[in-house]
Amino acid sequence: MDGWLSLCFIAGSTLLAIWFLDLSRRRNNPNKKLPPGPWTLPIVGSLLHVVGAFPHRTIAELSRRHGPLMHLRLGEVATMVVSSAEVAAMVLKTNDLTFADRPRTVTQDIFGSGGKDIAFAPYGAAWRQMRKVCVMEILRLGRRRRRRYGQRQREGGDA
Repeated sequence: MDGWLSLCFIAGSTLLAIWFLDLSRRRNNPNKKLPPGPWTLPIVGSLLHVVGAFPHRTIAELSRRHGPLMHLRLGEVATMVVSSAEVAAMVLKTNDLTFADRPRTVTQDIFGSGGKDIAFAPYGAAWRQMRKVCVMEILRLGRRRRRRYGQRQREGGDA
């Protein structure tokens, strides 16, 4: 009997803590106007709607129900689903700087030197400079290989 009481207390405390965390997250972001989407649960988010053999079909059905721009919460990660060409053009052309960055992750910090390399750097002047240097080095390497190939062809043709 005493074990069941402890188990019920732990389960109730856990559910209460999850509810408070969800409530505080909603209060911290009251001004965010998110697009419509399916209902969510505190930890798993909208994953229950997407689980199945064909998640792409499920997401297509959800976007028919909620519109061409839909908000999904996959676990704790907020995700926007764009399912029409017009909205995709608006997102990618009009608001391109808003959607240019990747979310920060622990993996990024470990393997990407804290977001300081070209693969994980946030979009901005530093990233553009790194990209420019990489492109110039790749082009220089290609020119060098073509030059060597041409020299080998001339040497082989003379002999």
